[in-house]
Amino acid sequence: MWRLWPASSGRSRRIPAGVAIVLVVLGVVATAAGLDTPSDGSVVPLGWHADGVVVDVPGTPADVPGTPMIAPGASGGVGLRTGDLVTGVAGHRLADGLGVVPRPRPGTTLVYDVVRERPATVAVRVGRPDPYPLLVAGWGDLVFVLALAGLAVALYLRRPEEPATAPLLVLAAGLLGSTLTVTAGLPVLALATGGAQVWLFHLNTIVAYSISWGGLLAFTVAFTAPRPLPARSRRGMAVAYAAPPAAMALWSALAAPLAPNALGWLGLVHGGQTAVVAATLVTSTVWGFAGYRRSPDPLTRARMRWLMAGGAAATLLSLAGWHLPELLAGARPLPAGALGLSALPFVAGIGVALRRHRLFDIERLANRSLVYASVVAILVAGYAAVVALLVSGLGLSQPVAAALTAAGAALALAPLRALAQGTVNRVMYGDRHDPSAALTRLGTRLQAVLLPADVLPAIVETVARSLRVPHAAIDLVDGSGTAHLATQYGVPAGEVHVEPLRYHGTLIGHLRVSARGSDDPLDPVDLGLIASLAQQVGTAVQAVRLHDDLVRSRAEVVASREDERRRLRRDLHDGLGPTLAAIRIKAGLAARDVPPGSPARPLLDEISAEAAASLTDVRRLVEALRPPALDELGVVGAIRARAAALSGAMSIEVVGAERLPALPAAVETAAYRIAVEAITNAARHSEATHCTATLTPSDGGVEVTVRDNGRGLDPDRTAGVGIRSMRERAAEVGGVWSMRSPPGGGTHIRAFLPTSLGGDHDQADPRR
Repeated sequence: MWRLWPASSGRSRRIPAGVAIVLVVLGVVATAAGLDTPSDGSVVPLGWHADGVVVDVPGTPADVPGTPMIAPGASGGVGLRTGDLVTGVAGHRLADGLGVVPRPRPGTTLVYDVVRERPATVAVRVGRPDPYPLLVAGWGDLVFVLALAGLAVALYLRRPEEPATAPLLVLAAGLLGSTLTVTAGLPVLALATGGAQVWLFHLNTIVAYSISWGGLLAFTVAFTAPRPLPARSRRGMAVAYAAPPAAMALWSALAAPLAPNALGWLGLVHGGQTAVVAATLVTSTVWGFAGYRRSPDPLTRARMRWLMAGGAAATLLSLAGWHLPELLAGARPLPAGALGLSALPFVAGIGVALRRHRLFDIERLANRSLVYASVVAILVAGYAAVVALLVSGLGLSQPVAAALTAAGAALALAPLRALAQGTVNRVMYGDRHDPSAALTRLGTRLQAVLLPADVLPAIVETVARSLRVPHAAIDLVDGSGTAHLATQYGVPAGEVHVEPLRYHGTLIGHLRVSARGSDDPLDPVDLGLIASLAQQVGTAVQAVRLHDDLVRSRAEVVASREDERRRLRRDLHDGLGPTLAAIRIKAGLAARDVPPGSPARPLLDEISAEAAASLTDVRRLVEALRPPALDELGVVGAIRARAAALSGAMSIEVVGAERLPALPAAVETAAYRIAVEAITNAARHSEATHCTATLTPSDGGVEVTVRDNGRGLDPDRTAGVGIRSMRERAAEVGGVWSMRSPPGGGTHIRAFLPTSLGGDHDQADPRR
């Protein structure tokens, strides 16, 4: 077990949980205090001057000269504007001290000293804080911290002993508490009146915020450290936790004598905190990159790449959506309140790294985190948009609009969560949670397959995509029980699960499915879906096996037929033919020695005539059984001889080795017939000037290619006898045949004829 500190396991679990709870409670208390205290409708950003503070007024645009904006709750005249520099409240200058103005009651009107184009005084009515404009201004940040906090809590509860979960929990809790406090805001009135709201605000935005960035440094140290966590890494985590709070404490002490007053001191403290945060981010980035470079473990490097990718995506998104447009054009294409959404890729990077590489074994929790983060983001965005539409479009009051929208959000929560859960499941796991969809996908794909040879590749591709796995394959089992690879898709990335394929109880093959990674094995849900798919795949595989057996049997029959024809031809040509010729010759010689009037002379002439007729019949049979040129010239020579007879206006070139490897008789005949038929069609119909026929031995067969430069195929013309004959001759020997017209014109005919037909390979004739 990896420990965060060398203390006991119980202590290592309680300390980060206790710190996180304290940080969140501080944020909730500060938020409640801010929303329960009278407000002037302003919010003080975290950048202050020694003589006053520049305010934001949520819900109003920036200061436009000549266009007065009345702050929420103002009694009349010109109220506070966004961008006003407030220097005094109720006659007391902020530079002279904070917390000196008595707390007014709601409805009281106070006079504020402000600086715009020139110093002025404005009357502002004090009222109850309105949370709606505050929520609109900071809803994106809230979505981000809530998503990060949900992920951190899920990690900590599932595997709290992992070294990186504790600092991640502290980081998320500190950011959540401080973001809640900043979203609730600190009005100028609170600085003037003082009290719990002011010190709670700074306790969260300075102390808790610094602790959260210490959690980021500690998370980086723990995440990049080797396993198990060495002692030096534990010491490094302790230093990382303490570094940002210590730096802030030191800077706060140094800033005290430098500031002219309390307001200036707070401004210096907040400015120093910005520097500390920037230094923390740079240190964490450099540390993570260095850890990535020095780590020899591919798994650790892969996890770190996911985190770096999420951080880089978040940075690029914030720059492209908010900062650069504001810097270059003075306007943002996206609302300022949504800026926090740009950090969601970092949360997604953590979730993907943890789910994909199982650093914390939280696949289910990461799934739920992504679901709830997306649901919250959609609900918050939809809530803000609908409320704004009801208020501005229909003229409803904000409370009524908020109530109606909240009711609609409650009704939409369940279907929205179901939709998000289904989407996340499909992205992460494919159709494993919806077996009917996987089976439907497989059936639809098989229906679209036209050729039996494409059935098995379509099956493995569909299985791999349905389960989001990198590899799937099918092995076929022959009669001896030996499995042979039939087809595969992708490359295995982890442990391979083998599922038997059966047809009526007989083992016919195996379906092999790879895990999604070496550290991401298939779950029981995956295995259940694979078993369901295997039941349907078995029938399709058996059909393919039967088709292959039929093709193979047909090819063997054709091979045996052609081999027998070759033997018969040789027997007739070399045996019966010479015998009949000898009988004719002997009968003719005998007839010369017989006197003309002898009764034997007509009989001898009759024998000679019958022998000649029989010899003609034998020669006709020999030529019908097999083209004679194949045995006399070889397949290339026979095609070349036939091409010479067909050449005329079209030049014909036959390319091929004179001595081809020994071929079965059926393959020789099919190659000759296909090549001659293709050349004949080119000479008769293509209007070509040149034709090339090529015979090329290849692995496991011979390839016949015929190309011409004619007019190409007529799409409206139906296939004739010659085209059907070529296709059938290739299919007879288990080969494939195709014909096409390339964009440049002409016709290309290609046939691949396998040589493993089971027939005799005659080695006697050296011309083949």
